[in-house]
Amino acid sequence: MAAGRRSPFAALAPVVLGQDTVLLAEVGRIAGVGRAAVVNWCRRHADSPCPVGGTDMSPEFDRAAVVAWLLAHDRIGIPTGMPAASLVVVGAGGVKHRFRLDDLWLALADDVEGEDRLSGWSTDEDADALAGLAVGELGASVNRLAAPDTAPLAVLGEVRVIDRFRSGSGGLRLTLAWPARVRGTAPFGAEGGIVRHAVERRSSPGPVT
Repeated sequence: MAAGRRSPFAALAPVVLGQDTVLLAEVGRIAGVGRAAVVNWCRRHADSPCPVGGTDMSPEFDRAAVVAWLLAHDRIGIPTGMPAASLVVVGAGGVKHRFRLDDLWLALADDVEGEDRLSGWSTDEDADALAGLAVGELGASVNRLAAPDTAPLAVLGEVRVIDRFRSGSGGLRLTLAWPARVRGTAPFGAEGGIVRHAVERRSSPGPVT
């Protein structure tokens, strides 16, 4: 999560015990419930976290202990994928095409000789357009794959559609793939450049960029 965002994962960051605390209202925001529901949980469950500070009317709780308790009691869940992403693909002549993929799943290879895979729900029109862009000797390249709170991903060529799955409800799930060696990161702004996976690039004598 970006800095300042409320997330269950805030508890996983290194903190000084007793110095990262939350009030009842914040516990409710983490769990997606009201303050009254949190008070009720504290009364009903003997293993609920004990206050580490504050007052009787406004107790403070250790964030890590709160999140651990919420996870243990299925009050919150750990997300396993990204909800949606904006996909910008460059086709012949450098023309850019923008697509949306929902319920995104991105699997990155550990080895440069492996293959990265990206899948998500798409419209028929977007799936046809992506398949058309990937056809040809050079195929298409992902100029930018951006999802909330993640660094943009870039792929320098050889992107292809490897699967189109139609669910029973009629939704279309599309899967793209590319060699891991052509994957890198892309800056949000105009400064900087693409950094490829395990490929050294020198723009001038000096440190590798």
